[in-house]
Amino acid sequence: MSAFRSRFFWKTYLTFAVLFFITTIMVSWIGFYRIQSTIHGIILENLQAKAEFLLPLARQAMAGQLPDGDAQLRRLGADTNTRITLIARDGKVISDSEGVAGDMENHLLRPEVQQALTQPFGFSERQSATLGKPLLYLAKAVRAEDGTMQGVVRVSLSTDKIHGELSQLRWTMLLIASLGVVLALGIGWNLARRVAVPIREMVQVAEAMRSGRYEQKVRTITDDELGRLGDTLNRLGAELTSKIAELNRLETVRRDFVANVSHEIKTPLTSIKGYVETLLSGAINEPRTSLRFLEKIERNSERLSNLVQDLLSLARIEATEESLKLTATDWCEVISSVIARNEDVITQKSLRVKVSGISTPQLVMGDREAMTQVLDNLLTNAIKYTPEGGRVSVVLSAKGAQTRLEVEDTGIGIPPEHLDRIFERFYRVDKARSRELGGTGLGLSIVKHLAAAMGGDVQVESSVGIGSKFTVRLQVAT
Repeated sequence: MSAFRSRFFWKTYLTFAVLFFITTIMVSWIGFYRIQSTIHGIILENLQAKAEFLLPLARQAMAGQLPDGDAQLRRLGADTNTRITLIARDGKVISDSEGVAGDMENHLLRPEVQQALTQPFGFSERQSATLGKPLLYLAKAVRAEDGTMQGVVRVSLSTDKIHGELSQLRWTMLLIASLGVVLALGIGWNLARRVAVPIREMVQVAEAMRSGRYEQKVRTITDDELGRLGDTLNRLGAELTSKIAELNRLETVRRDFVANVSHEIKTPLTSIKGYVETLLSGAINEPRTSLRFLEKIERNSERLSNLVQDLLSLARIEATEESLKLTATDWCEVISSVIARNEDVITQKSLRVKVSGISTPQLVMGDREAMTQVLDNLLTNAIKYTPEGGRVSVVLSAKGAQTRLEVEDTGIGIPPEHLDRIFERFYRVDKARSRELGGTGLGLSIVKHLAAAMGGDVQVESSVGIGSKFTVRLQVAT
């Protein structure tokens, strides 16, 4: 993803560039001005030191005690690379290290001379009339030992060299500033790109989410707040995808539920209606036929009643799934009562039922009615799908903080491809056989919801032709 197409990138980068450019110019100008002022200060201090050093020589020369004063002055000027001028109190030039004193005009009105007569030092920068070039002048009054004013000693320095040094310094600072700007712009480019690219990606992801495409992800995840925002968008997209998938699944379940309920209700009602119409058309006068039809009407009515009862139970369970009042309940008592309730059916099919683990109470956090309904559904299924003479076992055991209730049979078993769906409403492995045995297709769904409502779960293991084992786990009461 290119940062060149991001307006945020260009706004950020250009703002940074302009601010840095202005800051660099200001810092460079202030730095140059400070350096220039420092250099001027150093030059003035140097000229002051030279003027102080020349005072004894100037006193002797002005008092006529220095016969070779001009030669010494020229030599000192050459050694110090400074022009030295001795000026009498009336402004007449006594001696000059770079000029002929007699040819020079009166210097009394020179600014630096006037300042030196009334102040510790006189200073000026101007074009020299004698040498024809710009000079920096510093003058100091020369007084005799008794304090009498003798004149002024003046030292000067060509500013050409100073200006040349400053010009070179200016260009050096400009070069350094330019390199700094280029380096800073490169760094700013990288920083702006690192900020703009994730933001551009997040904008695209947000727009995709608005369009209903939640699978698009932010790929550039940085270790900062932007990275956290991108990761949050990714997780939000994943959660929305998951929730939408779940909603689609629930919608499919709802449609299937409506279709299944309609079919399950329609089938017995159609049979009842057909038998009743046949009876009303004259079959009621045939004792054998009418008795057989009434028996079938009774079976279909019972099937319809069981279906309605299971639907009401499932609706009630889902409505109160999180509000069951769980108390310490003994599994052993529940198992004994459910086994006793199904003794007639067990005897009719000549089934061998083995119960183990109920010799001592096993208290769990549950609801007695819900636990009874769970075991009753599992045991009823085991009895239905186990052939005559088969075996059904109910085993209760404790492991850690949980108890395990296992209901195992030697029935027809469940094919592996159906194991993930047997707890869905109305799902049947063999629909014709289930209806023949009188099942509503809601029993295992009720078991799953009740187990979850009591903080537990239910699992199944099965092999075709060998049998099935359902395991319900609940928390031990403390």
